[in-house]
Amino acid sequence: MFTEFSGIERRLDELGERLARLQPLMDKARGDFDQDPYLRDITERNLEVAAQCCLDICHRIISLEGARKPVDYYDAILRMGELGVLPPEFARQLAPLAGFRNLLVHEYLLLDWNEVYRNLHRLEDLERFAELVRAWLRERGASQGPETSRHATG
Repeated sequence: MFTEFSGIERRLDELGERLARLQPLMDKARGDFDQDPYLRDITERNLEVAAQCCLDICHRIISLEGARKPVDYYDAILRMGELGVLPPEFARQLAPLAGFRNLLVHEYLLLDWNEVYRNLHRLEDLERFAELVRAWLRERGASQGPETSRHATG
């Protein structure tokens, strides 16, 4: 793995870990979240870290590509569409993740658990983001680990 890409790959690994923790929670009923504060805590924190991984990856790729610096997190995701890392339509669909991350980090006292629950059921967007970033890494010959061979054959 090339040093300039190692931060991206580490965050992709962390994103994968957080998605694996969240996946079984998708089967929980909305009422379970109302009754179990620990379940809410697990969900909230893992969604926050997953979102932050995506945003950190965006900023690193933008820097590596020498692209114009984004004005905010939302713009960073849109920039990934402009750079061809993500399809532009998918980047526009994913960009509200930035606002959701801000709610988790800054508005934790006023969280709308219906919104958290909705985002829990959109993990496929984060999985697709990871796949597209891995493809971008492979195009640059950057990913040399086991993920490359698994994705290349599967």
